Amino acid sequence: MAIQTVYYRLKIEGTGWRYRPLAVGRRPQAAKNGPYFIRVRNGAGRYQWVKHDTEHAAEKAAKAAPIARQAQELGLTVDDVTNEANTNRISIKTAVENYFRKPFGPGWALVGDAGYNKDFITAQGISDAFRDAELCAGALDESFSGARDFDSAMGDYQSTRDQHVLPMFEFTCQLATLEPPPPELQQVLGAVHGNQEAMDGFARVNSGVTSPAEFFSPQNLGAIMAAARTT
Repeated sequence: MAIQTVYYRLKIEGTGWRYRPLAVGRRPQAAKNGPYFIRVRNGAGRYQWVKHDTEHAAEKAAKAAPIARQAQELGLTVDDVTNEANTNRISIKTAVENYFRKPFGPGWALVGDAGYNKDFITAQGISDAFRDAELCAGALDESFSGARDFDSAMGDYQSTRDQHVLPMFEFTCQLATLEPPPPELQQVLGAVHGNQEAMDGFARVNSGVTSPAEFFSPQNLGAIMAAARTT
């Protein structure tokens, strides 16, 4: 399953509309024909689903959103959905608030949970804090030594942090909903079963050693699925 910000809509009897992320590989009919959706925050601070007729248009709109907003939109469902057809949907939330914050300003800097937080189901908090502290210390050293100005050095700290942690943020937010895996992920997990190298790889994802972006890349999934077909 590829971690993405584009969703398709699926109607489930008794619960109403549910939104599922698009994935690599075989897609259900609802994901083939569209429409496609992304989640955005409107001027009143409320989340809403925005519909696009094509997958390309939805992907383009998702990429245009700032990374902090994009991260907030991943893997979460909300109560105040404005889509009329979705009014009877059961909403599911994670146990803690998931967010990205700008980690610096005049005279202050944030590391760890203060600047970026996700559900604790993947237990990445202390590792994130140590990594952020190292990146932040390096940026501050560049600023205090006069090698770079403060905003430039700390801006690189923020962008490096965001680029590194966003795939795990997406993976964690989806896992923390405690919903059954979507069919595409179930297919991947079925192929992983019995494949020691793939099982070790998935364990490394859950422990934060391997990025979900690497494990769920088309190349790696292709190798896993090909191995499953030969057994």
